[in-house]
Amino acid sequence: MFIRPFSLPEEKQEEIVRRLWDKDPSLWTDDGEMASAISNRLGWLDVLDDMEKKAGEIQEFASAMAAKGIKRVFLLGMGGSSLCPLVISQMFSPEPGYPALHVLDTTDPDEVESALQDYSPSTDLVIVASKSGSTLEPNALFSMFWEAASSVSDTPGEGFIAITDPGSPLEAKAREKGFLKTFLNPPDIGGRYSALTLFGLVPAALQGVDIGRLLSAGRGAWERCRPGTPLKENPGWRLGSFLGEFSAQSRDKLTILADPGIRPLGLWIEQLIAESTGKETRGIVPIIGETTGIPGFYGAERIFVYLKMRGTPEEDSLANFVGELKEADFPVLEMELSDPYEVGGQFFIWEMATAIAAHCITVNPFDEPDVVMAKQKTNESIERYRKEGKFSVSFWVDPQSEMHFRPSSLLATSHKGLLRCLRDMLNVLPTWGYVGFLPYLPYDPKVEEMLAEMRHMVRQERGCATTLGFGPRYLHSTGQIHKGGPMSAGFIIFTRQKAKDYPVVPDVGMSMWHIQFAQALGDFEALSHARRRVIHVHLPSDYRLGMEIFFKVLSRAAKL
Repeated sequence: MFIRPFSLPEEKQEEIVRRLWDKDPSLWTDDGEMASAISNRLGWLDVLDDMEKKAGEIQEFASAMAAKGIKRVFLLGMGGSSLCPLVISQMFSPEPGYPALHVLDTTDPDEVESALQDYSPSTDLVIVASKSGSTLEPNALFSMFWEAASSVSDTPGEGFIAITDPGSPLEAKAREKGFLKTFLNPPDIGGRYSALTLFGLVPAALQGVDIGRLLSAGRGAWERCRPGTPLKENPGWRLGSFLGEFSAQSRDKLTILADPGIRPLGLWIEQLIAESTGKETRGIVPIIGETTGIPGFYGAERIFVYLKMRGTPEEDSLANFVGELKEADFPVLEMELSDPYEVGGQFFIWEMATAIAAHCITVNPFDEPDVVMAKQKTNESIERYRKEGKFSVSFWVDPQSEMHFRPSSLLATSHKGLLRCLRDMLNVLPTWGYVGFLPYLPYDPKVEEMLAEMRHMVRQERGCATTLGFGPRYLHSTGQIHKGGPMSAGFIIFTRQKAKDYPVVPDVGMSMWHIQFAQALGDFEALSHARRRVIHVHLPSDYRLGMEIFFKVLSRAAKL
């Protein structure tokens, strides 16, 4: 049953906070086996003690790399292993003398090719980051970078470090190949709760970020979130009960608004909320990167959190718009940061709040069952390709636009036109639903601009929320809520034809294009299995032109 925290007596609210800090798994389940698994995922509550002890060693290593003349750090990771470093790299510039941090969390062949062209084994450092050590994407990326390093060095391992759990295959690989250093993270912490651990701190330190200040901000938030703090002054409880209370009222669209200085944090929050709460057809759908509109365009399912950076110029601030939302009686929670380093506190506050919100909507925030399903479907596609030398998928060709596409089983198979297929999907979505755009394409600013226009148009014409996730990054974040969360959603997956022959990934037996395409196929199958409406659009190799053509079709469909 749903829990309404605002309606509980104050002593009951305080009890929830105490039980969380006591690591009581019965907050989320009565099942013994699940409770045991949850108990092994709560190390984030007290990891700061360990990280504060390790801070000196981490910073000493980072200083040594800077003194050595390292120019760039490439981080190969995915999901919880890469999103915090990505936030840090976008919020903080490298300190003088320290290398730039390049986070590579994709299997897109053009993105990988570009990174490899920039990679200089003699002056660059590669981080392989993976909790399990068995994740497809970082392993494939590692094979490519290792091959490049081995071609010019007899001791390539000296340019690699690993961040992983003790006993993982990555730890063994690092030892076998002579990595420069391996950082072993506490194993009782899930990836999306690992921002204030070695997964976040080591990459931050390598680009010169003062991790002592990050940890100090984290410690300050930790102290304010402890039992005994008045509930109104406890930021973790305030945010968690805000999310949980309104989700219990079917306000399940959390729209994150952020001033420019803190905006990158949205990607990390998106993963934490979506992957933690999207279970059993329930969940909080995070909306980031949406253009703002007048309050009348938003539905009653919306709630808003405004991340406010003190000192933001008035013309760049969202404060006036937030005021309009409040006047229109939308639930809005404001969180102000006075300094970028306070992101360290935000990491902890959002982790605690997410755990509390999951308690309120009675889901386990520490598993990700549908992420596993998508991985299984991807592996099946890869194995079929290895056996048959081709992917067993066929597309319809739209007679008007000549676009290649295919719909999932919930969309009528007799409607063989893309316009009709899109119209049918949009017509069955309620205004409290959402449309997810899922491109397996390069991180191309032009594509992002076109997708932003599509999102704006769909919201204006249909009144529903929209989300955007690049594949395969989203598979490890919002992919869980797509399949396990509310069913009032429709999805559009984009892939593209090969522009050329790409090199085969060592130890994998296929190119990055094939891996990326297999991941798109796997997610299409997983979404279909979960009874979601999804359209797979296969663009020409000139994907920008293809997106322009698709936009015209979508615009017509949205107006029908």
